[in-house]
Amino acid sequence: MNRTRFSFAATLMGCVLVVGCHNGSKNARTTRDSLSRPQQQREPERKPVYTASHNPTTLAGRGTPSLEDQFRPAAWILIDGQEGKYDDVDGHPHLEWVIDQPVSSEPTFRVEVFRQLLGDPDDFKAVLQSIQTQDGSSLVYGIAVDAAKDPKGSAGSSFSTSKTFNLLDPGPNFTVRNLMTGDVVEQIGELPPGKYAFAGGVRNTKTGAATPAVTFFTVGN
Repeated sequence: MNRTRFSFAATLMGCVLVVGCHNGSKNARTTRDSLSRPQQQREPERKPVYTASHNPTTLAGRGTPSLEDQFRPAAWILIDGQEGKYDDVDGHPHLEWVIDQPVSSEPTFRVEVFRQLLGDPDDFKAVLQSIQTQDGSSLVYGIAVDAAKDPKGSAGSSFSTSKTFNLLDPGPNFTVRNLMTGDVVEQIGELPPGKYAFAGGVRNTKTGAATPAVTFFTVGN
């Protein structure tokens, strides 16, 4: 399971590189009526401040974050405000950040970065993929900032780090694509209980600095 998980995470990161590049159907097919999604009441998030000495990579004993070494991540994706942990198995580090506590079926995500290396990234691409669900269903979605729809200064919807987004409906400046059909959708349906991977890439378009981030999480019953 562990070595397979590592291979899966590495493969998923390769998919991130092509998210948003596929020119499939432009007919938006809503997985669920965007007006019907209830607004969940969430506890206020307590956002940590990441420094050179206090960040998930350094605290895991992997050293200072790096843009070259994938096992020293310089970006982290929190789900429902929860941090993960890094595993070393049989002396080998794994690149994914694993969240132990179950999250909601309509989770949020937030990207945090090591700003000394990345500054303030303004581009984000990710793949959400089911690993194992209780009902046996499978899903793969690409989520990407669409530069054509994301004029800087667009209030409330542009991507930025330390900002919380709805994972299933991140906003009008994102393109969400069902990678199993190629269709662009308005939003993703409620996630069935099970295990998921969310692999993202963040980039500062001004400096070219970029790095991946992979988070594994579990949706509870």
